Amino acid sequence: MNLSNWQEDISLTDKNYFSYSYEVPLQEFGQLFAKTSDYQGARFFWQTPDHSLGYVGLGAVKQFFDDGTEFKAIERFKEEFFKSFCMVSKRKEPPILFGGFPFDREGAKELFWGKLEKGYFVLPEILFTQRKNLCIVTLTCYQEKDDCDLKFFKRLEKRFDSLKNQVVELLNHLPRESASTMVVMKERNVGAFVSLVSESVEEIKKTNSALKKVVLARQMELSGKPISIETIVVNLLRQQPNTYVFALEAKKHTFVGATPERLVEASRTMFATAGIAGSISRGESQKEDRENSEKLLKDTKNSYEHQVVVKRIKKQLAEFTQGELFVSDKSLLKNRDIQHLFVTVKGARKERTSLLDVVRELHPTPALGGEPKADALRWLAEKETAGRGLYGAPIGWLDLTEDVGEFAVGIRSGVFSGNRGLLYAGCGIVDDSDPEAERLETRLKFQPMIRGVKGNDE
Repeated sequence: MNLSNWQEDISLTDKNYFSYSYEVPLQEFGQLFAKTSDYQGARFFWQTPDHSLGYVGLGAVKQFFDDGTEFKAIERFKEEFFKSFCMVSKRKEPPILFGGFPFDREGAKELFWGKLEKGYFVLPEILFTQRKNLCIVTLTCYQEKDDCDLKFFKRLEKRFDSLKNQVVELLNHLPRESASTMVVMKERNVGAFVSLVSESVEEIKKTNSALKKVVLARQMELSGKPISIETIVVNLLRQQPNTYVFALEAKKHTFVGATPERLVEASRTMFATAGIAGSISRGESQKEDRENSEKLLKDTKNSYEHQVVVKRIKKQLAEFTQGELFVSDKSLLKNRDIQHLFVTVKGARKERTSLLDVVRELHPTPALGGEPKADALRWLAEKETAGRGLYGAPIGWLDLTEDVGEFAVGIRSGVFSGNRGLLYAGCGIVDDSDPEAERLETRLKFQPMIRGVKGNDE
């Protein structure tokens, strides 16, 4: 690699972060991730429901744990990065920061999350970006300036050459083969969950209670032979169309899921989100599926849940947009095992608005926390005994050169380490919720991840 054309520009500035981008042959993204076993502990995966955008990130130039994942800390790093960054290639593909925030820093703790529990973001050394018919590699490194420009450039070229060689080796690597995995499943604290549903319903019904809705979550433990994260991702891509498939790995722990729910997408001119709430199973036949769809659309409890979500999202997004908000007609979002009531909401960005400000305002939506937001979070912090970690929280990416990006809601997911996993499922509780029906709904919501781990498509 020859950086001689850039030496004069860089030597006149005070840059520390450098990126180099180039095109490689189009990849099947699941199979690309299946080649990355040598990078276990330092990688991520992201693919949008329409497959229009995919990321595979490997290695770490910069990592953020614990308090470093506060919104303000991430904003500060973005500003610092922009000031000290230089792209040393003709192709301009910006580096991204990828990661997830915790659901609630004040909530219960769950040690099984390890280093991921309080959030984690990473700037990767190697980033594969896939947009429709184009695959681009972006290499990023950090290097301190020194008094000798010649030595500086030789070290920079050597680092980029090393990263390029890693890319060549990776692309020539054979993907790890997917196989069915036998696991032992154990639902955690079912009785306590059912009791908390009843207690929450009674609280909502009180005339002096501000709480209108709260979203409770429960867990399922998995154990067996070592669980392959690559296999789970490949399985989810095949089994769960119309979802964001993601994996975020830090050291020995990985958060993986196939979520149908976007929190917010930011372009240069627009903010877009979605209102998803209410659910029912898919039918085993077209006739049964159609009947279930009609039942969901007419159901009073689910319609109320959805109305609460959409009302709050519209109010919150209006603070960051100008002009009229565009709200789609209510429809059904259908996944492999379950279907939901669904609308999209979008509007034109106000000037000087921040993507992370919108993320902070929207999270958690009433579909994951409750309504009112503060009362629901307080109830969950007091009553739930198992921590959520990144479950139900924002996970996604942001461009480090301009304020665009996208975050999904980390549901239909689990955290894995070695031969163990912990799956999460949640349900919205309102004044007419039935504890047994909510238990069955959460059991249904475990199914996407169980199927992804086991590998069978039945």
